[in-house]
Parts: sequence; C-alpha cells; structure tokens
Amino acid sequence: MTIDFLYTHRYVLRAVIEFTTPFLVGAGRKGDTADAVFVSDANGFPALPGSSIAGVLRARFRETFSADDEERLFGFQKGDEGEGSRLTVSWGCIHDCENAPVEGIVPLQRHDDPVLAKARIPSIRDHVRINHKGASSAEEHGKFDEQAVCAGHRFTFELELSGTAEESPLWEKLLSLLSTIPLRFGGKTRRGYGACRLISLKGRIFDLRSDFDSYIKHPVALSEPSPLLEEIDAGQHVAEKSIILSLSPCGFWMIGGGYDLPEQRGDADMAPLRDCRIVWSGDGAKVEDDLIVIPAASVKGALSHRVAFHYNALKGVFSDTLSPESIPGFCGEGNTAVRELFGFSKERDISVNGPKETNSTDGKAGRVFIDDIYLSRDHLSRLVPHVGIDRFTGGARDQVLFSERPLWKGNPIDLRIVIADTTNMEDRDNVLKAFRSAVLELAEGNLQLGAGSGRGLGYFRADAPVEWPDYMKTAIEG
Repeated sequence: MTIDFLYTHRYVLRAVIEFTTPFLVGAGRKGDTADAVFVSDANGFPALPGSSIAGVLRARFRETFSADDEERLFGFQKGDEGEGSRLTVSWGCIHDCENAPVEGIVPLQRHDDPVLAKARIPSIRDHVRINHKGASSAEEHGKFDEQAVCAGHRFTFELELSGTAEESPLWEKLLSLLSTIPLRFGGKTRRGYGACRLISLKGRIFDLRSDFDSYIKHPVALSEPSPLLEEIDAGQHVAEKSIILSLSPCGFWMIGGGYDLPEQRGDADMAPLRDCRIVWSGDGAKVEDDLIVIPAASVKGALSHRVAFHYNALKGVFSDTLSPESIPGFCGEGNTAVRELFGFSKERDISVNGPKETNSTDGKAGRVFIDDIYLSRDHLSRLVPHVGIDRFTGGARDQVLFSERPLWKGNPIDLRIVIADTTNMEDRDNVLKAFRSAVLELAEGNLQLGAGSGRGLGYFRADAPVEWPDYMKTAIEG
C-alpha cells in the first residue's frame, strides 16, 4: 500500500550567526536599571525569538523577491482567504565560551561561564534626543537608556520548510538571504544595532518517501549536533555598497557617557564611552572589557542635523526669513531629507516643511545604516580640568569645577555608511546632494562628532577622498 503525502519533503537548515554590533530584541517593558531591556530565556540569557527571525527574513524576502513567493513561504491572510506559513522557525539559542548552544534550564554553575555572565548583565547605553538647535531636549522622553546585548555573541537557530520537490528554488532563495550582508535582527537597527555575520550554515533536504528514517534521527534540540546535516557553502555578499571614510582625529575628541578606568587617576566627571564585546578564536571566546566605542547613534545624530541644514539651503530656506514658530518645521522629522534618509515615527504632531500638521501615516524606517566602531581600551588621553565662568563678572562660579578625559588623536577610524535603498525617495536628487554635502563636511573637518564640540573637541579629517557608491553619482555629478 502506498501513502500519498501532501508535502513529501522537509527542507531543514541550521544556522549560526555572530553579532558584529550590539543588539536589542526588546521585551516591551522597562527594567530595574534601563528603560528598555532585552528578551531573555528562563535562565536570564538573551534569546532570539522565532517571530523576530521570521519577521526579518520575511521583510528581506519581500524586498528581494516577488510577493507571490513571499506568500508561498510565509503564508498570507486576504479577507476570508488565507494560508498558514509552511516555514517553521525556532528560537535562537545563545552560545557559551566553548561555542556550544545553551538550551533549556541549565545548572547555576554554568552561569559562571564568562560569555554567559556578560550576556546576563550587559552594559547600558544612554541616549538623549537632540532638538533643532543642536541641544538636548527633555520633551517627549528625550532622555532614555537601553540595555543592549554586547557585540560578538553567537546564536544558533533552525528553519524547516514543509513542501514538495518543486519548492527547491524557493528554498535556494531563502538560503541566499541568510548570506546577505547586512542582515540585522532586533530593534534600533538604524542606530547601529543588530548587524550580524554568518558563521555556519548546515542543511539537508529530506524526501520522506525514501528518507523518513534519517529524518526522524535529526535531533530536535539545538544544543545537540546533527550528523545528518551537511555544510552549505552559501558564501557571503554585500547587498548594498557602502560609503567609506577613513577619519583621523585632528586633536582631542570624546564620545561621552563612559567612566574612568581603575588605573586612571583623577576620576573625571566626563569620560569616553566604553563597552565590551565577545571575541572568538576558533571555538573559544573571551570577553574584551572597557573598549572605547564610537556609537553609530552619535554619528547619525550629527549627520542628520547637518543634512537638514544643507537640504534647506538647496531649497532656499534660511532661518532669517522664517518666524521662530515655523523653524522646527524645517528641521528634524519635519525636514524632507531627514525623513527620507533617517525615517520618522508615527502618530505624532510634526511640522513638515512649514506649518504644523498631524502625521497620519504609519511612520517609516530610515534608510541609513551605520555600525558601532570599537577601539583599544589603551588609548592616549588626558585629564582636563574646567571651571564655570560667571558671564557677568568674568570670574569663577562657586562649586562649578569639573573635569573631563578626552582622547588624543589616534589611528584612523574606518567609518562605513550604507543607504539601503534610494528608490521611491521624495526629491531624491536634492536629498542625496544634502547627504553628500554633510558627509563631505565631516571628511573635511568641518563637522564635529561627540561631546565638547563647543570647546573645540571632535574634529576629524579624512585621509583620502571619500569612496562614493553608484547610487550617489547623481548627487556627485550635480
């Protein structure tokens, strides 16, 4: 007797990824120490929910391939008609220092693993919203912090597709997405979070009519290696070309929000931002603490503020011709270039190039991606004391003595900027021209980064001409 299966094949894939920047899959609530905390498993270790993985893959699949293929793979709902997804996605399990996936409730002794211990209690990133004047804004939750998982952690997850032999081309398309860089998981991806690279990809196609015995021997547990899966050489390719800048600090500079190291004397009130990351050597990992970080958010904020200026200049909009009430309508989310490049949030009262109006759209994610940059912890720095000056008498103000520890010059910093998609961009040519002008200001040493810009800190200069990808040619030629 023969049995007629509806779906005769199982396409199985097990992937290992490594995050190259911090990531945050938000738990949707505040924590005891931060305004936003990560999703964790029963052990308190960070986890990648299957819904987050499926959502990222589906969004990328929709951008890259046809809507029909997307619906065949991930399912759809149209009125009274619909079909569930035939793709099963597991949760992602974090790896310990020996590169083994951690699954299920583990003994307390395993919590002492240095990689897992760092994952449970990561560092906290402070953020502040900047207004159209370039100053911090306390309105609308302008000061907030996040508990992001540090860069370098590895995760294993598994995909399984139920289908027929004709689904092989669809499966190959899914494999191509996993090898595409950048592939980002979690939230705040436009702020530098969630970038990852593919470490291992193993898979196999099981024909249940002839290979059922092998299929049932495939272990369900991600922590158990599967001898049935074969290594897949998917390769890795970059989906979008980058804007590359090699920036050398011209003097003192500092991205604030950090702390002094124990061996540094003076206990500065303002110190460079520091964070940790996991570094792998073969199948072993170690934690590198107290690295100096240039967060993507600091670069993005400076560029966003300057893009608005250049776009307004191209459109003939200058502050001396505007009323004070209308100026915010040409800056921040009210500026077309900022909205097109850096996105905007939904359901907020904003001004768009003029009078105040209500944003009735659902918001839009930004197109610009910038990654965090990590530098050595042993960077040359100096303790600089300051005193507040009374603006009327010119003398020192009482109890306004403070100090900072800016960094001094250092090796060139490689900054990589990607604009993911320039199609369907409103006023595309002028937006790209404004962005080009802002990047050139940074490269020419006319746009400061980080804290203390009013005290002469934060000047950088490019060591070589900026490398422009093809999608910027219109702006350059213009």
